[in-house]
Order: sequence, then structure tokens, then C-alpha cells
Amino acid sequence: MRLAPLALSATLVAITAFGSQQQVDPTAEGGLLLVTNKSGNTVSLIDPATGREVNRLGTGPSPHEVAVTPDGRLAFVANYGSNSLTVVDVPQQMVVGSVDLGEHSRPHGLVISKDGASVWVTAEGSKHLVEVDVGSLTVKRAVRTGQEVTHMVALAEERGKAYTANIGSGNVTAIDIESGEVIRHIGTGAGAEGIAVTTDQEYLLVTNRAAGTFTVVEVATDEIVHSMEVGGFPIRVEVTPDGRRALVSQARARAVIEIELDGWKVARTLQIGSFPVGIEIRPDGKVAYVANTGDNMLTVIDLDSFDVITTIAAGEEPDGMAWVSS
Repeated sequence: MRLAPLALSATLVAITAFGSQQQVDPTAEGGLLLVTNKSGNTVSLIDPATGREVNRLGTGPSPHEVAVTPDGRLAFVANYGSNSLTVVDVPQQMVVGSVDLGEHSRPHGLVISKDGASVWVTAEGSKHLVEVDVGSLTVKRAVRTGQEVTHMVALAEERGKAYTANIGSGNVTAIDIESGEVIRHIGTGAGAEGIAVTTDQEYLLVTNRAAGTFTVVEVATDEIVHSMEVGGFPIRVEVTPDGRRALVSQARARAVIEIELDGWKVARTLQIGSFPVGIEIRPDGKVAYVANTGDNMLTVIDLDSFDVITTIAAGEEPDGMAWVSS
């Protein structure tokens, strides 16, 4: 079941975090943007064309990340303050269930398999990567990383691998998806947190917040092939759909940087809001949304000009986001 197309007008206005009115993003093409609000214990459903929050749903305590199934029907929210995931029916805009993770407390990063059958979620409390069956909403299996603060997760499904970023251990863990066995731990730098796989699944990108570095790991060998300083407390990384660029949020620098993947160099820097964390890139690659946790707002960025289009009000401490196409 898909979301019904939204009737949108380019003449509508968006209400920003400061209460003023601005023109909407003229390139918006419908859909919904889901945003977790960490201190509000909620998830916001935002119409990206108007910038208006159309609904706000209660979750478990301290929701940090959200992921949506490929068909756009279900969203899963990681409740960092508990041992559960909240399940949202996106078309109906309502909470329809939860997943009890048992011993696996402090769930954080999560990603859904391409076939929509599994949710992979990190559990800091138990130092595991947990696979949840979407059909039954139950834990299918759990792989122990044994690393400190197993925080974010990325999949390289075509290469048969999953990766976790482990902040406290300063490394990433490579896991064989089929066997559920740990392949190795790869030291990338202090505070390894942001993690993303390139579109061709050749490289794993890691931001090491305490070290202030950006590390590139070759997926085939799990060896580091490049590392560079970026500074600013780099906390998240996302790859554009065309596979040519990566965006990195710099929480302490109040900025987002664009890295050209051909040559691994910083191309552009944009100052935005207070403590930018989560990044969501629209599927068409034209626009990025960055959650400014310190300002309770989202910055909307034109990825061609690398300028701010507008800002959108969010809930208390916005962080993880997910796009749902109409």
C-alpha cells in the first residue's frame, strides 16, 4: 500500500522554527518526511512541500532513528531509552505496534533490507546487531559485536556484509549477513559514529567524531584505503543517489560539508543551525534535509547550489529522518 499523492501548491508557505513565513521549496514533489524528536518522545510527519507538520505520533522513550520499508507502508522507530521499536503505519499515520527486543536495550541505528523483510538495529546495551522479522515483529537473531557503544549500522547487501559503527571502541565491525559471524573489527578513529555504503557498494564511509576524521574502507577487503581530517565533530554521513558525493554533518562547527568521492576531497561547506546531526537526502538527489538538534529545526539544502532553501520547524531535539515517496 502506498501513500496517496498529496495535493500541493507551490504558492503555499512554510512555517519555520521562528514562526515566520517563507516560500516553500519549489522542487518538492510530494511524499512525507518522518523526523524523530529525541526529547519529545515523538515522531513528526512533515509535508516537505509546505514545511507543515501534518501529524505527530507518540513513540517510546528517546526515539533517535527511523527507517521505512521499501513499499512505504511501515516505519520503525528505535527507542533509545528502552528496548523497543515503535511501528508506524505510514499511510494511516498511526502507531500499530511495537517490537520487544528483550535483553537488547538502547536500540539506536536501524536499516531495512532491500526486500523489506528484515530490520537491522544496533543495541548498545547488549553490544549486538539485532535482526527483526518485519512480518512477525519478532527478533530473528542477534550478532554480538562485543564493542563499546555499537551505535549505527549500514548494509552492503550485494557484498553480503553488514557494518556497525562503535563509538566507544573507535572502530567498525564487519559482519557476514548469511552466517551471522563477525568478520573483523576495523579501527577507524576515536568516536566512530557516522556510517554509509557507497551506491556501488565498493566503499564504506565512516565519520569519527572525536578524531575529527573521515575514513574510507574498501568493502571487498575491509581494509582502510583513505583517511582525512575534516574537523568540526563529524557525526553523520550520507551518500547522494548518483554516488558522486557524500554529505557530512559537523555538529560542533554548525555546518555540513560536501565531499567529492572521486578524489576524496571536501568540495563545499555550508553553515547551518545548532548541532546538526541527522541527514536525509531526497531520492531525486536535489535536496537534503539536516536536523539541527540544538535549534529544533530542519535545514533544507539545494544540492546543486549548496545553498539553504528554507528551514522547517520540528519537535524537541530532531535527529533521525526518513523519506516516504508518494
